[in-house]
Amino acid sequence: MIGIPCRYLLRVKQRMRVVSYAKENGIRPAARHFALSRQTVRKWLRSYQARGAEGLIPLYAERREARLQPAVIELLRQARIELRMGAGRTRIWLQRIHGIHLPVATSQRTFTKLGVPRLPSRRPRKRRPRQMSLFEKDQPGDSVQVDTKRVRIGRRLAFQFTAIDDCSRYRVLRAYPRLYGGASRRFLHILRQEFPCRIRRIQVDNGTEFPLDFDLDARAAGIEVTRIRPRCPMQDGKVERSHRVDDEESWLRERPQSFPDAGAGLAFWE
Repeated sequence: MIGIPCRYLLRVKQRMRVVSYAKENGIRPAARHFALSRQTVRKWLRSYQARGAEGLIPLYAERREARLQPAVIELLRQARIELRMGAGRTRIWLQRIHGIHLPVATSQRTFTKLGVPRLPSRRPRKRRPRQMSLFEKDQPGDSVQVDTKRVRIGRRLAFQFTAIDDCSRYRVLRAYPRLYGGASRRFLHILRQEFPCRIRRIQVDNGTEFPLDFDLDARAAGIEVTRIRPRCPMQDGKVERSHRVDDEESWLRERPQSFPDAGAGLAFWE
């Protein structure tokens, strides 16, 4: 068919079958046979008689009107550009903070309409120096490193959550049977209760045990959450050294057989 775009060829062929059937048997039998309304069959038949096959090309609007409220579109723009969230994290953020239930596909489609189908690129990273500069925070609570490690309690696999202050080296240790977001949120609650000073920043890695819910709980408490670069554990050097000492001095010597024994041992060791 000359003059018909390739993307509409199949649709035009389907409509021509309907038109041919309507010519031979009438509009009502054609509508009944193809499960269409008579108005639709009549419209296609008239378009074909007036313009031929080109009259059967679908006429779709280039852009449909947005059904979202302007306030929701503004929240999506803020999540994409200012908070640098993807569609999945945006859905959780809208549902938890603003009480708006929005599918992931709708968020991504709106991002495309806003001109940001992908996250804006960050500034080019500076070349990392050969020797990493060592530093310490001046005030307790300015930066608290939080990380997890695998341990054995009896014959079961467990996970130790460790928080250590960058300035004072004050530590909080807890053990949990599972490694997931709920455990990290409970540990954050315990950390706020037991830490002797106000925590202003928490530094974590990019593990799945620190999900968006963990970030939102920390922000609600006035705590900033920063993440280290992927595959750079040296940026959590203090908590990594703490884990090594725990292995050498506590877990390899005590070998607790139950969670109460492990909790008591961690309370004594921290």
